[in-house]
Formats: sequence, structure tokens, C-alpha cells
Amino acid sequence: MTSEAAKKDSITSSLRILAIETSAEICSIGLSLFGEVTIAENKANQNHSEHVLPMIDNLLEINDLSLGDIDVIGFGAGPGSFTGVRLACSVAQGLAFGVNIPVVPVPSLEALAQKTNRDKVLVCQDARMSQVYAAAFERIGDIWVPMVDPYVCDPQDVTIPAGDGWVACGSGFVSYKEVFETSKKFSIPILNGEYIRSTAREVLKITCRDFLAGKAVSAEDAIPTYVRNKVALTLDEQVSSR
Repeated sequence: MTSEAAKKDSITSSLRILAIETSAEICSIGLSLFGEVTIAENKANQNHSEHVLPMIDNLLEINDLSLGDIDVIGFGAGPGSFTGVRLACSVAQGLAFGVNIPVVPVPSLEALAQKTNRDKVLVCQDARMSQVYAAAFERIGDIWVPMVDPYVCDPQDVTIPAGDGWVACGSGFVSYKEVFETSKKFSIPILNGEYIRSTAREVLKITCRDFLAGKAVSAEDAIPTYVRNKVALTLDEQVSSR
């Protein structure tokens, strides 16, 4: 496990925020305490469920906090790994319900756009099953406005939004690198491998913004973001697709 203590980040609120992001291969937990950000991460692959609660407990303990001291919990709501997104949602719900605090579901693709610090971002994440999750966001002020809502498609069907100034990022451009390199219609810059997944840091920032804007929900109303109707193929479908 690695941890990172940051100096003053762009989170300048007096809020105490807990963030959970497990939609990808890294289990990422964040705490913003009056603007001071601490991030803890564990590359647990599919074992996020074994680490997420101990990591949260440790982060609270080293900051001399109890769960009841937290003002709001944000979580990466996907789309992403089905089990990872469900885990983040259920943990956020359980913790928030226990101490009666609100929750902010943060779209994981928007969080990755936030990470780039660019203004017009096409995000493309590996969705497995030879597909990708994609969306496009434009930053207007402090708000990320979806120009193209999240969708799932084959890599070759990812489209560039109209207009200039777009950049692209995400694990989809790594997993299906050859598809995009050989595509004649894909012409915008792809940011380097640093921008392939969102972390709790970006979830913290968006949670703070949305909470102050009155967009938090009660624990029971927090739901993940799904854009794929089916999360697994039946055995017959797997055989027929070969």
C-alpha cells in the first residue's frame, strides 16, 4: 500500500470529505480535511472488498477522526468495473446511513476528465468484452458539462465531438491502442498513460463542488451509473461469439 499526503489542494472548503474510488484496478481512498488532502491507494485488483474498509479506518485514525466527523461521502459511481462500482456504492451507503450524512455519486468518467486539467476531454475507458465506455466533457467555469453522455461501444465506434480543442484520455486508448492508431477518423491528441484512471483525489474535488451546489443525496438514494444492459455473457453467447 502506498499513501500520499498532499499540500493544500484546490479543495479549499472547510468540509471534511471522504472519497471512495474502486471502479478500476486501484482501490483509492481519499480524505479532505479543511482543504488538506490525503490519498491512500492499494493495487488490489479484484480484492478491493478486502482492503477498502481497513483503508478507510486507517485514514480516519491517522487524522484523529471518527466517521461521525465526516460531512459528506463521495464515491466513484462508474461506469467501470461492475463489482468495483457496486462496492464503492454499497460502502458509501452503509457508512453514510450509519451516521446520517449525505452522499455524492461522482461519475468516474467525469472524474478522469477532472484529472487532466484540460477544458475539453473525450474519455474512453476499457469496458472489457472488447468494448469501451466513452463520454465527452467540457469544463465551463468549475463545472464539467457532458457534451456526450456516457455510452458503451466497440473501440472503432468512438466518435470525436464537434469543435476544436479536444484531447483524449483513458485506459481504452491503451487496451485498444492499435485500433485508434490505425483509425483514419481519430485525429485528436491522446494524453499519456498518467491519465488512464480516476482516483479519490478527483472524486474529492467533485464531491466538494456538488455538495456545495446542493447536489448531494441521502444514502438510500445513491446509485451507480450503468451504461451496459448486460454485465456478462451467457455461456451460449460466449461460445457463439468465438
